Amino acid sequence: MARVKYIEREDMKPEDLSVYDDIAGSRGQVNTNFKALLNSAKAAAKMADLGGYIRFETPLSARVRSLAILTMTREINGVYVWTVNEPQALAAGLSQLIIDSIRNRKAPVGMDAADANIVRFTQEYVRQHKISDDTYQATQQAVGDEGMVDLLVTIGYYSCLSHALTALEVELPAGVSSSLPT
Repeated sequence: MARVKYIEREDMKPEDLSVYDDIAGSRGQVNTNFKALLNSAKAAAKMADLGGYIRFETPLSARVRSLAILTMTREINGVYVWTVNEPQALAAGLSQLIIDSIRNRKAPVGMDAADANIVRFTQEYVRQHKISDDTYQATQQAVGDEGMVDLLVTIGYYSCLSHALTALEVELPAGVSSSLPT
């Protein structure tokens, strides 16, 4: 059971209803992750705005985003974020072999150079809180300066979200189980 109440639309203050409606409109529904975050409507709104940019507007490819999200999430054992993003990673073209490699902490071994570099970039950032010059330059060459900022913001956003959902003990959506070992 989550450590906070899941906020439903009828629980919202009238002045905060637009936050709930915006989240539902952009994502098709309000899942348990945002129902937990809606305990602070303003924080949930800011998270939803940034998450919306990352998911729907950034020029980063879905493949690059998925590699970064899964790698970061695996590094911190973010079960909720891993689980809801694994199907999106498959849809973005990541093979089950690549996903399994990240899940089993074997990546980036066996990946092509482009995928391996995104995984390495994310691992260095999360593990060491810095990125080697070689990894940075290879990534910058692949995604450009705008892409570098978007990649770092993607990693930071999903790290923040993963940590918050883990601390709040937010459950997975009904009927969903995780393939991520804890």
